[in-house]
Amino acid sequence: MDIARHKRNYDLHSWSGVTLGIFLFIVCFTGSVAVFALGETQVWEDPAKRLSYEQEVPFQDSFSEWVETQEERGEIEFLSVGWPRSDRPYYTTRAFIHLAGTENDHDSVIQNWHPETLEPITTREASMSSWLVRFHIDLKWPAMLGGSQVGRFIVGLAGILLLLAILTGIVAHTKLTKEAFSLRFDRSVRLKWQDTHKVIGLWGTPFHIMIGFTGAVLGIVTLIAPVVAFLAFQGNLDALFETVQGPQVEASGVSAEMISIDDFRTMLHPETGMAPMSVSIQHYGDANAVYNGFWPATERLTMTETFKVNGVTGEQMPMTALERGSSVPSRIVAATGPLHFGTFGGVALKYLWFFLGLSLAVITALGTMMWIERRQHGNEGKRSDRFYNGLSRLNVGICTGLAVATAGLFVHNLIYWGAESGRGLSIAWTYFGVWIVSIAYAFLRSGPYQANRELIGITGGLLILAAILNQILTELPVGGIGQHIPTLVIDLTLVAFGLIALAVAKKLPASRPEKTKVKLAKAKAKDVPTSVTVPAE
Repeated sequence: MDIARHKRNYDLHSWSGVTLGIFLFIVCFTGSVAVFALGETQVWEDPAKRLSYEQEVPFQDSFSEWVETQEERGEIEFLSVGWPRSDRPYYTTRAFIHLAGTENDHDSVIQNWHPETLEPITTREASMSSWLVRFHIDLKWPAMLGGSQVGRFIVGLAGILLLLAILTGIVAHTKLTKEAFSLRFDRSVRLKWQDTHKVIGLWGTPFHIMIGFTGAVLGIVTLIAPVVAFLAFQGNLDALFETVQGPQVEASGVSAEMISIDDFRTMLHPETGMAPMSVSIQHYGDANAVYNGFWPATERLTMTETFKVNGVTGEQMPMTALERGSSVPSRIVAATGPLHFGTFGGVALKYLWFFLGLSLAVITALGTMMWIERRQHGNEGKRSDRFYNGLSRLNVGICTGLAVATAGLFVHNLIYWGAESGRGLSIAWTYFGVWIVSIAYAFLRSGPYQANRELIGITGGLLILAAILNQILTELPVGGIGQHIPTLVIDLTLVAFGLIALAVAKKLPASRPEKTKVKLAKAKAKDVPTSVTVPAE
């Protein structure tokens, strides 16, 4: 009974991994890249964001003029101001406007400003970083099929599937202590993959469980609000939000002088003493205006600390338990973002998250490769060798091709010569075009081993090329080295991983190594005569 149960657990782990292994690889690989796309690559990819400045200058007058300009277009429902920081060295203003003369038409306006001259800065609306992050979060799911909400739910399912694979893997592998230290690189190809799969999986289990859980929460939470509203509030989302967030402050219709943006910047966090990063404003210019400030989170595991103040008096306003993050459920929800993307510990933590996320992608790829190997060259396969060979090529093309497509975006960002209005579409064409070409390339080579080796080498070459082109084609601003750390971090990372990819490609075999037993048999066959002549008596 124990043997039968163990086999069922092993089969469940194997099939749950292989049936959606490629999907899990895509989510895990794009997630590891998104760690840097949330900050450092945003400065690297756009020369307009590489600014040097000594200090911020007062911004209130420029902000007031900009608000007046937006009010001519319609009613401003929402405003926000972001102050300069290392990964975004400029002022950022946003406005959400109900356009005058329309019933439901709105427009969102974003403007960036130089921190010293207060001149408007034109930055790229469609960026490589945004593409990489959104592809991980919602797969850029088409709007006609449900858009971002459906895409996030599908990615959230990947977290659940990952947790299932981890659970069944722990149950299936009964000799955890032994397998955690077993690396038999002198054995067959399948055993090398199997040992690597087990060792990386066992040592990274705590991280992988955390990533799976937080990914599931971040993805599936998009459907929680409509479901709760349907069950408890007869589908009224506004009633749900009012219950959770408390009653919303309505505009009084009485004009009042607002707190200066510059004065709000001096309102330090009462516990950490840090200055705010940004502020969102409701009912600007009204006596009931609300300033919602966001501070760096250093005391709790959350994306930001937040406080509400009256926009006229500056007095702190009461907040719900969810807004304060004081309840256990709210703390769990607040912690999912920084835990999932590693945003709470600086660049060093991002590198750790990147390596661990990449290891998770490697595990899923190895799992699929082992499944194919066991059936093509073992005794479990029931299909033709041609079928499994094609499946292996497809696996290589999709998995390794995704790395080529990602590296290709870095080069594309530097050599794109078209209009800025077409940059977003060109990013999509480049990403999917290179990916499809890589899949086709895997089928054109003599075998999946050769295709995998060459595609990894191409990835390394593209990464190094991107770093070189960045130094040649873009102008690095003159100023303190500390102002350009994000750019240097990405360039050095591209070169380092490019060299690693080239070294791995050189080390990998171009074809499947023959089994040791087959080699020994052939060697013995050469020494044994094929026929024996018996001398006549």
